[in-house]
Amino acid sequence: MCPAPESAERAGTGPLPDVPPDLPEVAAWCAEAGAWERLDEPGGGIELYLCRGGERIRVLAVRGEIDAAEATAFQDAAIDLVRTAKVLVVDLSGVRFLASRGLAALVRAQRAADALGATLAVVTGGSRVVLRPMQVTGVDGQLHLVAALEDLGRL
Repeated sequence: MCPAPESAERAGTGPLPDVPPDLPEVAAWCAEAGAWERLDEPGGGIELYLCRGGERIRVLAVRGEIDAAEATAFQDAAIDLVRTAKVLVVDLSGVRFLASRGLAALVRAQRAADALGATLAVVTGGSRVVLRPMQVTGVDGQLHLVAALEDLGRL
């Protein structure tokens, strides 16, 4: 089971295109129901959990550290999910470290989503560990950011 992120203020960048009206309910259901599938092998520095919201919505919750050693697994999971979903929500509220390769993986996933006509949103949890590297590098301006899953409906 993947713990639900704590609420925080919105940390977004612009409107999220093509948000299905049921996205906030699906994200809240995933957070409350604990219907998570683990995608990674236990024992690594990162934990990847997936919640499926019907045919079109996926929530990928990431826990741990997205460093050079783990960025490829994160990127591969995100891009694979973008290929099969209309909307992918990447929940980084449980990330304790976000390296430059993790930022690059997010940008690549966003580009893949754009190319496929999908939507990618990133939940930051309001975490300075997640937000600061994005702000310093300008990546925050390339992604659709929200502080918490429940904030998706306010975009």
